[in-house]
Amino acid sequence: MVSEAELGEYLDEIRQEVCSRCVERPDGGPPCLPLGKICGVELHLADLVESIHKVKSNVIKPYLDQNREEICETCAFRQSSICPCPMDYLAVLVVKAVESVDARRGQREEQALEKRDFLLPKDVGDVRRVYGEATGTWIGCDWPTVIGKMRLNLQGWTAARARAMAQASEDRQETADWFRAAHWLAKVEHHAQLAETHAAEAVQAASEGRWRDALACAEWAWALEFASGRPLHHAFPLAWQRLREIMEAAYQARAFADAQGV
Repeated sequence: MVSEAELGEYLDEIRQEVCSRCVERPDGGPPCLPLGKICGVELHLADLVESIHKVKSNVIKPYLDQNREEICETCAFRQSSICPCPMDYLAVLVVKAVESVDARRGQREEQALEKRDFLLPKDVGDVRRVYGEATGTWIGCDWPTVIGKMRLNLQGWTAARARAMAQASEDRQETADWFRAAHWLAKVEHHAQLAETHAAEAVQAASEGRWRDALACAEWAWALEFASGRPLHHAFPLAWQRLREIMEAAYQARAFADAQGV
C-alpha cells in the first residue's frame, strides 16, 4: 500500500513529467478536476502506482494490460464519452515518472544505510568491545564544578571524602557546603553505577537478539549520564554515548531488514 507521503512524491513527478505534456490539460491545471476536466491520474493515483509496481517490462503493453484489468474495470467512467485516463498516449511517461521516483527512493535508502555502516556492529562482539571500552570510565564527578558559597570544585572528589570534610569542619557555612557536596556527589555516583547496570543489560539483550530492549537499556545509560550534568563536549565524550549509537544503528538496521523481509 502506497502511503500518503509517497503518493505526494509520485504526483509531483507525474505533474512535472506527464501533465506538462498532456494535450487535454485545461488552462491553469493541474489539478484539473477543479477546472472541470476529469483526470484518471487524479482519480486513481494510488491504484495506478501499485499497478505499475506489479509489472517489470521493457515494453509498454504489459503495463496497459495491467492498468485496464485493475483500474479500468472498476472505473465509473469506463466506456463513457469522457473516459479520463491518459494512459493510452501518455503511458510511457507515466511509467517512467513512477519508476524515477522508485529509483530516487532506493538511492535514499542506500545512502541512509551507508551513513549508518560505520556504526553498525558486525556481531555482538563489537557491542561487547564498545561496552568494555566504556566500563569504569565514569564513576563519579570528573568535571570542574562550582558548588555552594565556598564555590567548591568537586572534580575527582567522592561523596565519602566530602562527608568526611563536613564532619571535620568547625565552620557552619563550610560544614553546610560540604554536606551539600556529599549529597550531590552521592547522587552522581549512584547514577554512574545505575548507568553501568543498564549498559550491561543492553549487552545481554543484544546477545539474545533483543535489539529493541538493548536500545532501551543503552538509552537509559546515556540519559543517566547526560542528566547528571557530565559535560557533553568536555575533554572526553560521554561514556555511554557510543554504546547508545551502536545500539540505535543496529536496531534500525534490523527493523529495516525485517521490513524488507531479509
